[in-house]
Amino acid sequence: MGVITLVLILLAAVLAYVVIWVQHRRQQHAIFSRLGIPYVPPHLIYGSNHILRGSGKITIDVMGQWLQQYGKIFGYYIGWKPTLVVADLDLIKTILIKDFHNFSNRPKLVIDAQPVVNTLVGLRDQRWKDVRSVLAPTFSMVKMKHMAGIMNEKINVLIKIIEEKSGKGEAVEMYSTFQGLTLDVISECALAMKTQCQQKQNKDELFKAVRGFLKNAINPAILLALYFPYFASLMSFFSNRLALSGRMTRMIIDHLEGVIAVRRRDINSRSVDVLQLMLEAAESRYQGSEGDKDCIKHKLLTDEEIIANAWVFMLGGFETTANSLTYTAYLLATHPEVQQRLYEEVCSISKVEKSTRDAGAMSHQGHECHGGSVSTNRHQ
Repeated sequence: MGVITLVLILLAAVLAYVVIWVQHRRQQHAIFSRLGIPYVPPHLIYGSNHILRGSGKITIDVMGQWLQQYGKIFGYYIGWKPTLVVADLDLIKTILIKDFHNFSNRPKLVIDAQPVVNTLVGLRDQRWKDVRSVLAPTFSMVKMKHMAGIMNEKINVLIKIIEEKSGKGEAVEMYSTFQGLTLDVISECALAMKTQCQQKQNKDELFKAVRGFLKNAINPAILLALYFPYFASLMSFFSNRLALSGRMTRMIIDHLEGVIAVRRRDINSRSVDVLQLMLEAAESRYQGSEGDKDCIKHKLLTDEEIIANAWVFMLGGFETTANSLTYTAYLLATHPEVQQRLYEEVCSISKVEKSTRDAGAMSHQGHECHGGSVSTNRHQ
């Protein structure tokens, strides 16, 4: 058998595979058509994802256009995967309330990205319910108040930075400033990490890593696995070990493993943060009854789940909180009359609190009302 024959056989095999793959993909893209559901015509490889995320338009605007075009219930495809959009209020209530037991799971992760698979985002079915039941009390109002001191400390740093720049007549870039504040608070409250993201944004490795992670969250490995699921296992390896997001995650996991080991050795630890609350919640409750001798007791949260959920709290709170604070500051700057009313209301509440709280406690918390205002600088 000559070389040419081998090449021809190989080409024929590749061609046959491509034909079979195309037929299979078209069958996958025919699901909504068979069900009689309106849908966005899919691209053979990308589905509708190239329109949703690659057209240069904001995702919510694209969705709005599709709603007008296809109605309140329609489908689109992400690669091969069918996705149903429901904008009918009655049906949404049925899904999220009456029939929630059938819809409690999130979509399966495209790749087994660590540590997402061990978080509330990645867990499924009964394990999701078990972990959620342990984590939910961790975020009660009473326990969150214990972290007020940490938050006040970070806010004082923010005020100092703004006052220094205002005193020099410099503009304050509020978005990056609030990003630094948010990460400082979350790092200490959730990850037991003392950072200086506000003062040293250009030098703080965590700050740079988190921003880089969010910027590159949808990396080529995920997209390839999304469009060609056969490569999912291989892409999981590359994403977890070689991508920037994987390296940043490894840095945080290594830190948290060290903190957990130290706190396990110090049983009298008085640390007040989400990590400590999760450790206490996981180790104070066990599955099985006390009288069941055959029941093997084990912690309700593994160390991997504790670390993973602390990690996801940081990512989940970072961008959302910074965006909300920035937009709020912008609205106050563009509506000075509302800003003044808010300032007066805060001052009046502060006076009432000062008259009812212990003066020493108030002094410790540093609750004072200073005059000030926010203004915008628009680049022409």
